[in-house]
Amino acid sequence: MLWRDALRKARMQLDAADVEDADREAVYLLQWATGRTFADWVLGGGSLAEAERAQYDAAVTRRAAREPLAYITGFREFFGLNLHVTPAVLIPRPETELMVEAALNALPDGPLRVVDVGTGSGAIALALKAHRPQWQVCGVDISAAALEVARGNGDRLGIPVEWRHSDLLRDVSEAFHAVIANLPYIAPDDASSLSPEVLQEPHGALFAEDRGLYLMERLVLEAPSRLVPGGCLVMECGAGQARALSQQLSANGFEKIEVLPDYAGIDRVVTARLSGSR
Repeated sequence: MLWRDALRKARMQLDAADVEDADREAVYLLQWATGRTFADWVLGGGSLAEAERAQYDAAVTRRAAREPLAYITGFREFFGLNLHVTPAVLIPRPETELMVEAALNALPDGPLRVVDVGTGSGAIALALKAHRPQWQVCGVDISAAALEVARGNGDRLGIPVEWRHSDLLRDVSEAFHAVIANLPYIAPDDASSLSPEVLQEPHGALFAEDRGLYLMERLVLEAPSRLVPGGCLVMECGAGQARALSQQLSANGFEKIEVLPDYAGIDRVVTARLSGSR
């Protein structure tokens, strides 16, 4: 099949499935399935080989079923790192890069101990270690399957991070200079407002009880016993949650609380320091 015909068919299929920006995604999947850029196809023309067409058709069919693009291609870029992702992990979001920036800005270089709670694909832990090689970075998750993905990313990228199985900080005993966490924060009642793509991601990485605050509030209670005096806590939260989270932090020995908006102006990241006297 000529490449233009294959592309036209894919666009129609994705558009019929109400995939947002069907044109762009049809082009993206064409490039992924064939290993040729769109410019290569425009300039060189030609037809898809049988194997290329089969891979392209399969990918478009999966995307038309509203499977997330990153699960189809198997990768997602985060903070300059090309991360392998599977349905066992949440797909890293651009707004989560703000957490990495906040942690890098809040802490000096040097032999500091940092833990990424709910590490998933390992995105935050690996980004931090890549930019601060002297830090001792640990990534923890309650999901053994997620830890396998994270460990694989670390091995493939050659970034040495320690991975541990733990329910938040329950099985982590040492003290850290910083606790970083992007925990589930969507209230179950809000599931109906999510896209079909998001609902195919692991629900354990999306939803939390008590208006989405349950796990974050648990971590606020656990963190003081795992942080050195003056240690930093950095957390991502959902729209409308920053105020309640800030109040919880203030009531549990944290100070210098700051709220950082994301690119859409939504209060997304909360940072705080543990009081020097506990």
